Amino acid sequence: MGDMEQDDDVVGAEKSRNGPPQEHKGIVHSATDLFLSSTRALMEQVAQAGGAGAHAVMPEPVLTSAIHMLETMRTAVESAPQVGAELDIVLKEIHAKRLTIQAITAELAVLNDQLEILERSLAPLQAWSAQWSKVQHTLLHSLDRPSEEQG
Repeated sequence: MGDMEQDDDVVGAEKSRNGPPQEHKGIVHSATDLFLSSTRALMEQVAQAGGAGAHAVMPEPVLTSAIHMLETMRTAVESAPQVGAELDIVLKEIHAKRLTIQAITAELAVLNDQLEILERSLAPLQAWSAQWSKVQHTLLHSLDRPSEEQG
């Protein structure tokens, strides 16, 4: 039996013993699960192959330490934050902010157009007001002169 077939058998045996595999999101969980199941299967094969001889090669404290280490690794990976979900949220927020900026930019463009029209509309009124000021100034000075000349 080749190594690949043996690995498939080990993983299949592990799945059938533990029921349906837990579905984990993300490559880290999948890789950790594969590593844990392969290591556990290897340890069990070594233990089964030699019986008492396996304990001579791998004493019980080593097996216990290895199992504890693997369980600790699984707990650490399972408690790690779901980076994919957080990244999705960040991307949605960035997209929403971009849409907001586009909407504000459109509103500012419309406001700029309105202000340009208002500015052009007020230009004749400003010119008329300047002319009126000149007329007022001229009239006031022309009326003041006759009274100064009479005095």
